[in-house]
Amino acid sequence: MILKKLIFLLVFASLLVTACGKSSEPKEVAVDQNTTVEDIVGAIVKNEFSVEESKGVVTISIQDTDVTEGSKSQMLKDSTKIFAELSKLKSVKTPAITWFAPLTGPDGDKTMTELLNIYFSEEDFNEVDWANYLQVDIESAATHYHEDEALED
Repeated sequence: MILKKLIFLLVFASLLVTACGKSSEPKEVAVDQNTTVEDIVGAIVKNEFSVEESKGVVTISIQDTDVTEGSKSQMLKDSTKIFAELSKLKSVKTPAITWFAPLTGPDGDKTMTELLNIYFSEEDFNEVDWANYLQVDIESAATHYHEDEALED
């Protein structure tokens, strides 16, 4: 009886340690030859998104309806992770990510506005060390980087 309780306690403790070890870092996406761009984006962002693909050109549009203070930082983290995962797909040559969010205009109406646009040429995309994506400064690495003034610090 004591042995059963001890085993139960050990199993419970190991489960507790495992559960507490989860981090808020973007989760790894298992990429193989069957993985699609939609699979990658869907595993990283919880927002609505659309993907257009044609001959290696991939355009991802993400609608972030929950824009708050600090959103730029999260958008950059998510974008960098998406680009890193896309780099594992041979079909992706020139990727672009555009983030949209509802902003209130001077007239008080909310309209979906482009907040962030990040584009890589094939050459620039291939030059980045995506294996160490956490160290990538996406703002300077991108071929084209534009953020709306609403995101500027």
